[in-house]
Amino acid sequence: MCSSIAPKLWFLTDRRIREDYPQQEILRALKTKCCEEDLDFRALVMDEVVLTIEQGNLGLRVNGELITAYPQVVVVRVPTPWVQSDSDITVLRHLEKMGCRLMNRPQAILNCVNKFWTFQELAGHGVPLPDTFSYGGHENFAKMIDEADVLEFPMVVKNTRGHRGKAVFLARDKHHLADLSHLIRHEAPYLFQKYVQESHGKDVRVIVVGGRVVGTMLRCSTDGRMQSNCSLGGIGMMCSLSEQGKQLAVQVSNILGMDVCGIDLLMKDDGSFYVCEANANEPKKKSHNAEKTSLLPFLMARKKACEKPLRGFLSKLTPPVVKTVSAAVWWHPVPTC
Repeated sequence: MCSSIAPKLWFLTDRRIREDYPQQEILRALKTKCCEEDLDFRALVMDEVVLTIEQGNLGLRVNGELITAYPQVVVVRVPTPWVQSDSDITVLRHLEKMGCRLMNRPQAILNCVNKFWTFQELAGHGVPLPDTFSYGGHENFAKMIDEADVLEFPMVVKNTRGHRGKAVFLARDKHHLADLSHLIRHEAPYLFQKYVQESHGKDVRVIVVGGRVVGTMLRCSTDGRMQSNCSLGGIGMMCSLSEQGKQLAVQVSNILGMDVCGIDLLMKDDGSFYVCEANANEPKKKSHNAEKTSLLPFLMARKKACEKPLRGFLSKLTPPVVKTVSAAVWWHPVPTC
């Protein structure tokens, strides 16, 4: 259903974050460049879209308007902590089924929504992961006190849907774990993870765009806590990363099917890494490396019908536009970390 006659690019976001700085900067840069290249551009929020199936065919309506020509590429910016399969993902699946190239794809976003789902995808691929347990149901946290004993204490405990370092604990012993079971909210299952002591209070956020590392940031706690998230008072600084670390981040990105992502790596004393988490949106701090590469050049559609016209557009991106969008998404992401 993707039309090759008039190349189209949509920017799709959520009403809750539409007015945030990063969305506004990306919107401005995309709109300007599409205007220069005489391409159709449209910005939408999720709740403006009505999904239809009429006479056995998929269709779209936007604010009452019947859409007859669909975009080749849809840039998706949704707040992953709040993504719901029955609403946001339904819209993204519909667009994908209609032949649109989404960045990121709905399945890739889902792979990062739940921390244990991420590990399920990565398991079996030779990716170094800290030993991790979880459970079915919402009220079975207490039974894991004995089940997870093999991981040894202290033990990391995380809400599988947590974000920004919230709902993450370092359980000292069984008694502490039992106390936590009475205090935490059980709206989502928790995971129990082997503690990587040498990476306490620090990790490396690696930004991968289109299978290439474009920025790395060392994040450090400033108050002795285990989490290094900037939202909890941690600081981030540009850092170099070994080739081993870069290859690991790209491998994780590829397995998860991500076009743009942030991969968090835990550091070991021998210079190797464990994968901690994957984020479907970019990080908070700026890196000179990120200014050289933007998400924009990766917007090219994979489908042959869409590839040629968009390649001409994207190959002509000027450095100021690239820098503007890179800086915007680097400094001010949708909340994930």
